[in-house]
Amino acid sequence: MNFNPSEKEIEFVSSALAKFNDEKVGPDNHELLNIVEYDEAKNVIAGILGGTYWGWMHIDILWVDEKHRKAGLGSKLLHAAEEEAKKRGCHSVHVDTMSWQAPDFYKKSGYKVISELDDIPTGNKKFHLIKDL
Repeated sequence: MNFNPSEKEIEFVSSALAKFNDEKVGPDNHELLNIVEYDEAKNVIAGILGGTYWGWMHIDILWVDEKHRKAGLGSKLLHAAEEEAKKRGCHSVHVDTMSWQAPDFYKKSGYKVISELDDIPTGNKKFHLIKDL
């Protein structure tokens, strides 16, 4: 057993799973969906990183610089990403967030908690949320 596989070995495993999935349900047609926002000096102050596949959008990261929070920038990015996902034929979105991050933000944006993991890390929770588009 190798706990330090090479990039080639990692790619092999990833490709093998993709081939298996394609045979079962067809290609996922994964496409990145990344948006960033800038300040007047062209510094990145916010971003949403994710992708679309099998009719779903997934949010990997939604971040807003602390100086620019509470100004609606996160909602603006989320809405733009959801609109782009709809154009790509997505019917739903899913995201994971931690208890100290943004579960209330997503709930206010119409997301529904479908699962919680306790003690990750100890004393905290991880939430999985979804939203129909």
